[in-house]
Amino acid sequence: MKISNHESNVQILKDVSSNLISTFCGDMFSFALGLMLLHATGMSLSFGLSMIIMPIVTLIGLVPIGNLVDTYRHKHILVISLMVRIIALVIYAITIGHFNGTGKLGPTIIFLAVNYISVNVSNSGYTASVHELVNTSHIQRLNSLSQAASSFASTFSPVIAASLYVLVGFRSFIIFQLAAHSIALIILVSMHFHYASTPKKELSVSHESQLGKFKLGLQYLMSHKFLRYLICVALFLNFIFAVTNVGLPFIVVQHLHLGNLTLGILNSADAVGMLAGNLIISMAPEIKQLAKILATTMCVIGFALCGIGGLFIAHPSMWTVRIIGALMVFSVGMSLAFMNTPFGIYMQKTVPTSLMGRVSSTEMSLNMISIPIGTVFYSFIFQLFPNGIVFIVSGILMLGVTGLTMPTFVHTQMPDQDEDVEMEKE
Repeated sequence: MKISNHESNVQILKDVSSNLISTFCGDMFSFALGLMLLHATGMSLSFGLSMIIMPIVTLIGLVPIGNLVDTYRHKHILVISLMVRIIALVIYAITIGHFNGTGKLGPTIIFLAVNYISVNVSNSGYTASVHELVNTSHIQRLNSLSQAASSFASTFSPVIAASLYVLVGFRSFIIFQLAAHSIALIILVSMHFHYASTPKKELSVSHESQLGKFKLGLQYLMSHKFLRYLICVALFLNFIFAVTNVGLPFIVVQHLHLGNLTLGILNSADAVGMLAGNLIISMAPEIKQLAKILATTMCVIGFALCGIGGLFIAHPSMWTVRIIGALMVFSVGMSLAFMNTPFGIYMQKTVPTSLMGRVSSTEMSLNMISIPIGTVFYSFIFQLFPNGIVFIVSGILMLGVTGLTMPTFVHTQMPDQDEDVEMEKE
């Protein structure tokens, strides 16, 4: 049977609640972990450890994780993955107290590696299971509200974590994280996954190699022109967006000397923009003109980057940067919501469920590669040109790429045909 609208709404409520709790406590835990390592080791690497381990783990798991998600039932994968995360956290909590100073880095690296493997499995499994949770007409609401929950958590969790850390210490954050994982596990077990009438044979032995299975996903990706273009746009956007990750702290704090509070306001404006964008998408009618929306948002990002660069070149007052700069960064965050969420919806409406694990794993891995490359590139550029001209050039480049490539796909629309397949409830 098909998934009803009522059940879809219930599944959305459960998913968003789980995502909000998990992301909020997870972000607080990551922040507290960085503070703990910073105090224990005195190394600036403490807060960047995750950014080093995450891409490595993602690349190593590219082939096996995609194949795993497309071979076994998604609910089983998600439950086991979350249980592994809980067990790893318990072991870390028991052992970390036996290490001092830089010795804490060893168990932390092992824990983060296991944790990110589990997170990657869960992310790919979740992306591939959307059609098993809600009907097609509710995919947009599910994606947008889940992204809104993540944006809300990213906006407020660091502030709360910084305040609580002084009062309760690191071990309390471990308890918070274990509680969040436990609640998420209970919610996950209560959710119904609707599988195709011909279930996957989990225990069947396939003579096809891991690489051979993964190539099927790559072949589908390469044969789908617009999907391939969207992934290239995502890679380019992640590369260009490093200009804000690197440039805002460098220009605002080091070059203009406007203080950490100004930087915090700009960073919050970005997260609030993404939150607002996803809330708007959740309440809006189903997106149809996909390519036109993407083209518009890319142009907005390009103009906003040019505006930020021009603002920095003008050497404005602190309050001018806080107000006008925040509005520009807010527009960037909202535009990113109108790019990321529709892209996820398009993938889930286009890619067959049997290939979604491999396609989504490939997309996530490529994005992980582009982020550190962009960070290294812009770190070097800002050392040579420590001013707003870098933002302006990046904005012009964004506008140029949009103008040159998007007209080819301007009439592409979002698929809106619901799957007419028989389903069975687990």
